[in-house]
Amino acid sequence: MNTQMTQRLLVTEPDQIPVGGYGLRVLEVPGRRSGEPRRTPVGLLRLEDGYRLVCPDRTRDWPSNLIAAGHGSVLAGGRRDDYRTEELHGRPAAEAVSRYLAAVDAPWAVAAFGLPDHPTPEQVEPALDRMAVFALVPAQS
Repeated sequence: MNTQMTQRLLVTEPDQIPVGGYGLRVLEVPGRRSGEPRRTPVGLLRLEDGYRLVCPDRTRDWPSNLIAAGHGSVLAGGRRDDYRTEELHGRPAAEAVSRYLAAVDAPWAVAAFGLPDHPTPEQVEPALDRMAVFALVPAQS
């Protein structure tokens, strides 16, 4: 299923992501052991000061690869945007997760976080140790 979704996202012109919203994109990151490019579909959150990626399980391959590499690319509709990544912790991470869950309209995705409906940052903070949250910084900055 991820392969099919990835292929569709790569060729389909993406919708603009509004501030406070999210959009599906493809994340490309070097594999932490192989160095080979790895692609996976992700929900990209847009905040006032940039983009965030959140994952309910920091042990998944893509967050582990992103932590190891410190950079990645966001792909969609034939476009590639390169980013440095900064792992977030504490209040900034909790706010990003809270905003992401408020924006996502997929019950299965929300359920993966194991948090109450519409969690506040205060409700997210105790669970952050099992999550991964990243800020994306344009590579040319």
